[in-house]
Amino acid sequence: MNTGKISARYAKALYKFAEEGKHESDVYEAMKLVSSSFSTVPQLREALINPTISQQKKVDLLITAAGTDVCAEFKRFVDMVIENRREEYFQSISLVYQDLYRKEKNIVISELVTASPVSDAEIARMRKAVESVSTGSVEFETSVNPDLIGGFILNVETYQLDASIKGQLRSIRDSLLNDNAKDA
Repeated sequence: MNTGKISARYAKALYKFAEEGKHESDVYEAMKLVSSSFSTVPQLREALINPTISQQKKVDLLITAAGTDVCAEFKRFVDMVIENRREEYFQSISLVYQDLYRKEKNIVISELVTASPVSDAEIARMRKAVESVSTGSVEFETSVNPDLIGGFILNVETYQLDASIKGQLRSIRDSLLNDNAKDA
């Protein structure tokens, strides 16, 4: 069986289980923290697949990665995953669960990446612009990437608006390379 099918089955089962107990939002927040932990601490995945680490320590690791204050449904799910030796799929399960939750709750993901920190008023203005064209609620994240030189990149679901200096320079370079290739 492949990773995608296993992860999807576990995530769907968790969503239904959490929804019955009206804790799907709590599990969603825990899964966001878990997936963030996997990204920032690569050793977490290594620890989960390490056969010398006890099952209880693996449970403790995942609960800690979720912020320690998690609902009973999440704890039971972690226990079941570890008991069934599916811990290697937990990162993927967390991502699939988040996608399911967002789809069910009609949540749009949006990220604003700027070259330098921007004011709260500017962030609110961009968020409002995204909300005005979206059909659902918006989960808006911001980050700073000085490599952009100036401007911003706005990601909304699968769409991207690159209004950065770096993007404009790349576009000019590509245009010049294409012109030179045509002339040769």
